[in-house]
Amino acid sequence: MIWTSLIAQGKRRLWMSLFVAILVGLIYIHFTRFYQGRVSGWILAAFGVPVVLNLLRAVLGLAYRLDRHPFRQFDLGLVDDSIRPGKPLEVELVLEARRRGALTRLDLELRAIRQKYAERGRESSTLHKEVKPVARGLALEPGIRKTYRVSIDLPVNAPYSFRSMEGKLVWFVAVEAEVEGWGRLRDEIEVTVAPD
Repeated sequence: MIWTSLIAQGKRRLWMSLFVAILVGLIYIHFTRFYQGRVSGWILAAFGVPVVLNLLRAVLGLAYRLDRHPFRQFDLGLVDDSIRPGKPLEVELVLEARRRGALTRLDLELRAIRQKYAERGRESSTLHKEVKPVARGLALEPGIRKTYRVSIDLPVNAPYSFRSMEGKLVWFVAVEAEVEGWGRLRDEIEVTVAPD
């Protein structure tokens, strides 16, 4: 099985936001020590207020979002990330609730995107899109664990995946969840469509 976590991406973003705020704070401290005595203290303080507010926002945002996160585990897994046209793609979704809430929507999507690199820039078009509802209105209780096995059939005439200097054709399996009072969680795994 090939796995990806829907909650890890959001946690990484929060931690990166904190690390960037700390880095900006350290750079500010370095500049204040360097310019101390050369620049008026109120100017340094005026620049320091946004730096401190940004650091507080990052720390409090991280603490709040990690504490309020509805899931302990939410993973998307593929039995195989290489498939041929006309065959079913086997997907497994595993979730474990951390707090009380409601999962209003859980959808699985199979999508093919073609990208071409032209003089005007990158052009993108969707060749195939299929959304499969997995769950609706699931009440979440702390400790509840659900596993969903879903199969999506690849079209018989599905174009093969490819990458070249001129462009690429990429297939994705994506999962999107909507949690009441939290927002959206989304992640995707690239799938290779090729002959045997």
